[in-house]
Formats: sequence, C-alpha cells, structure tokens
Amino acid sequence: MHNTVRFRSRFHSLRMSGLSTGRHVRGMTLVELLVVISILSMLAAVLIPAVNSARESGRQMVCQTNLRQIGIGLMSNAEHSNGLLCSGAFDWRHDGSVTDVGWVADLVTSGAPVGQMLCPSNPAQVSEAYIDLLSATFPAEDPCVNRLGSPPTVAPDGQPIVNPCRQIIAGNLSPGSLERQVLVTTQIFDKTLNTNYTASWYLVRTGPRLKADGNLGTVGTCEASMMSRTSTLGPLRLALVDGQSVPAAFIPLMGCGATGSPLPYDVGDHVQGELTTRTFSKGPVLTSTLTVPTFPGSTRREGPSGWWGVWARTTLQDFRSFAPVHRHSVNLLFADGSVRSLPDINKDGLLNNGFPVGSGGFQDTTVDLPPDAVFSGYSVADLPPQ
Repeated sequence: MHNTVRFRSRFHSLRMSGLSTGRHVRGMTLVELLVVISILSMLAAVLIPAVNSARESGRQMVCQTNLRQIGIGLMSNAEHSNGLLCSGAFDWRHDGSVTDVGWVADLVTSGAPVGQMLCPSNPAQVSEAYIDLLSATFPAEDPCVNRLGSPPTVAPDGQPIVNPCRQIIAGNLSPGSLERQVLVTTQIFDKTLNTNYTASWYLVRTGPRLKADGNLGTVGTCEASMMSRTSTLGPLRLALVDGQSVPAAFIPLMGCGATGSPLPYDVGDHVQGELTTRTFSKGPVLTSTLTVPTFPGSTRREGPSGWWGVWARTTLQDFRSFAPVHRHSVNLLFADGSVRSLPDINKDGLLNNGFPVGSGGFQDTTVDLPPDAVFSGYSVADLPPQ
C-alpha cells in the first residue's frame, strides 16, 4: 500500500515537472505543414515525369521488339511462299477473308500470336478491319475479292468446318447482331487475328498497275483504285527488294498505326466507340492535290511531258496512316529487317515526307521522313535512276 502511494506521488511529481519545463509533444504549425507539402509537391514534380519517361521508353522497346518479330515472320513467309513477304493486307473489304489472306493470317498460321504483339503506346488497340467484320455486308460472290475465303471442309467426326467470313456472308448475319459479334470474337479476335500496326502500301501492293497511257489500270471490270489488289502489282516480293538502287533499309514495310474510325459494335474486350488503327497506307498521290495522277489517253511514257516523269517526280507516298505515338516519334519496320524510330520534328501529329503546306493538313514544310531515310517513290518495281 505504501509502495503504491509512493509510486503515484513520484509519477505526479514527474508529470508536473515535465509540464513545468515545457517538455510536452508539440504539433506541427501550419507553416511547417505547408513547407512539407511544398517539398513533397516538388519531389513529385521531379519524379513523375521521370517515371512516365521510363515507362514510355519501356513501351517503345516493346513496340520495336514486336516489329522485329513481325519482320522475321515476313522473311520466313518469303522463304515458303515463292518470295512473297505476305499474302496481302489484314483487310476483309480489299483483300478477302482475314483468316486466309493477309500478313496477320500468314503469321498466325505460322504460330505467331500477332494479336498479342501490339504497340502498347497506341491509344487504339484494335484494327480497322473489325469495322467491316462487324458491320459490312458483301455479295455472296465477287470476282474481284474472295471474301468468302476457303471452302468448307469436314472434321474427322463429321462436323463441318466453315471459316467465319464465309459464315457471315452465307449465313446473312445482320450487322451488329449478337450472333455475328460472338462469331467474330471467338473465331477471329480470340484467335489473335488482330493488330494495331499499319502495313505500308509497298508491303501489300508493291506498285500501281499502269496502262500504256499512264493511267491506273485494273483487271476486268474491277474498280480501279490504289487500295485494290487488281489495280496494283500485289504483295511485295523479296526479289524486288534485293539488288535495287534504293537500299532495303529505306523501304518501309510497317509502322505504328494512325487512328481510324471508331468500332461500331463490341468485339472481345473492346467496346463500341473505341478508335481503330488503319489497315494499310494509301499509296502514291500527287504532292499538290493528294490525288492519283490521270492523263489523256494518248499520253506517252517518255519525254518531259510523259507520264513517267509525273509519277516518278511529282508523287509521294501518303504516309499519314502512320502515327508518332511514342513521345512524338514513330517506329517503322524496314525491308532489311531493321526497326528505326523517326521523330515528328514539328510535333504536329503528322509525318510529312515532303508535302507542301496546306496539303493533307500539313502545317509547314518540315520533313519528318526524309528521302535519305524513308523511300517514298510511287513503286518498288519501277525506281527512278540514281
């Protein structure tokens, strides 16, 4: 009992002693709190850009690695396809059944999961090809484009095997119907048939099919268009790349894709309204008007007023389907297998390879893709003499 009293007395005296000497816990003043907040804000301002920069550098490296792997796949395809780097574009409207035709189908068939090899920096993560796959209607037979694809086969158990593009057309599946969305998702998208890289016109078209008067030709009654296979020489062959006056390291095959139209319906984990990426670039156009050259029917090839000089000297490739998605730079895969990053120098979001001001939306004459780095001629098969 006495011990307890002495302890309490001692505790009381110590407590009073602490109070009397001012040795108590003091809270932070408002000024001190503001100083701490300011320091933390300054640290965040310094560190966050550095973290974002490091993250984007990592994404750009992933993108470059993907393009190198795609390049290896294209070269491998050439070894087994009589020199053809690919069978065409990933584009149902212009090239046919996407499970049978196109560089994406070529690589997926060889075992490469192209749909998992996406540019992580691109805001669009699904191809423009899915707009047609989800919403377009095509005739059952078209002599210009085989959109039905491979004929039906039978599995060992007797079940029919019909490719999804044929099912859409033959089954007359309505645009946006749940049945069509499920079919496109499970039989195309989930099979990794997707990309957000844009093929160059060179890779999938090589050059225009020109008539004797220099005008764009075609096959039969098919539409004459730079986007059409029937008006061009078709997919690029390795033999045309080798031994040309233009180095293979200058011929672009693929790059980070520019955004196209929004998805009309959901597909996979992508929802209606998401932006898509262009399937392939648009080919050569006049620098003054961004249109395809046309000539009177009697125009000759040779001479100062001949059509060859117009095509060779006054046209450029329309590369606006590529986009500088990596901090104002674009990754491009070239025909020698290299991948290079080229800057959007004036940061206008467009990659200018020599077009004048006002043409195609270019704000000035800054050349982002110079001729000593990126070939922009009208054809890989008919190169101007050096």
